[in-house]
Amino acid sequence: MSLAEQVVDLQGNLHGRRKKTDTSHHLNTRYTIQNILGQGEMLQNAVRYARQAAHTASNVLLYGETGTGKELFAQSIHNLSPRKDKPFVAINCAALPGQLLEGLLFGTAKGGFTGAIDRPGLFEQANGGTVLLDEINSMELDLQAKLLRVIQENSVRRLGASNEIKIDVRIIATMNTTPATAIAQKKLREDLFYRLSVVTIHIPPLRDHKEDIDLYIAAFINRYNSEMELNVGGVDVEVRRAFHAYSWPGNVRELQHAIEGAMNLMTDRTVISFEQLPMLFRDKLPRMAANMPIENVNLDTRNWNLNNNLNNLERNMIIAVLQQTKGNISESARILKLTRQALQHKIKKHKLK
Repeated sequence: MSLAEQVVDLQGNLHGRRKKTDTSHHLNTRYTIQNILGQGEMLQNAVRYARQAAHTASNVLLYGETGTGKELFAQSIHNLSPRKDKPFVAINCAALPGQLLEGLLFGTAKGGFTGAIDRPGLFEQANGGTVLLDEINSMELDLQAKLLRVIQENSVRRLGASNEIKIDVRIIATMNTTPATAIAQKKLREDLFYRLSVVTIHIPPLRDHKEDIDLYIAAFINRYNSEMELNVGGVDVEVRRAFHAYSWPGNVRELQHAIEGAMNLMTDRTVISFEQLPMLFRDKLPRMAANMPIENVNLDTRNWNLNNNLNNLERNMIIAVLQQTKGNISESARILKLTRQALQHKIKKHKLK
């Protein structure tokens, strides 16, 4: 259990240091609600729910795709709550095997097993504060049953012990899939779901609030300008168009990594172009965006025909998205913000089948 012991000791040391510092948030956290950027309606709805949930003692379930910012929301809820001066303890349930995770969460009692010593678990360490259970649907089902009992009784029993220890802990759990899917796949106990989901918040994927892409680009460029001592002013027209056409399966985290990778190649440039983007990422971007820069528009007004140009742009966009989705009509329609019927009509109009 040496790894568990080291983690528990580290959490305890951090909480002890908190008493000697004066910060706007707990030492174990980095984010507050002000760090959540974006004006998209779905994202703002999630922020409103988070603000409201912060002032209660109820458990919270956050779900959203990888890279959407679930831990950012969890830390923000804690730092806006009455528990903000108490511990915030996070554990990734997918990173540890069941027995090790159980000892880490609940603690151990001397004599409980060979080599065991009396050691508090993370629930005891977080008493009065918040425990973040990241990827709760990766926790083994038998351990989920023990967690359910902790929630019901507000007490823990260390491994190998017979006595219960009362605790006051708020749980924030996260999942990278929908609760209905996790329950159907037997990854999440239904009774545990009801205990955890007193407040349920969906963190939307980036493709559902693309209006925030430019804001994120600016924020990440500003961050890495400061860290790398650069003076990058933004991205060029081609890159911006590609970013808005891309579906972002890795969400905001993927965008951040793309900007960070590009910034590492910007020693003598001030605008990010396709050449500076990470190679593997660049290969995934819609080629239409790379091959149709605004500068190539024919400025000879004798050849201008708005309807023809709009039709050509529409056709090229549809081709690019269909290639990206390998012909999946539903996914292509979602990216293009069209109904399936409207997309099928345009495919027929442009004779793409």
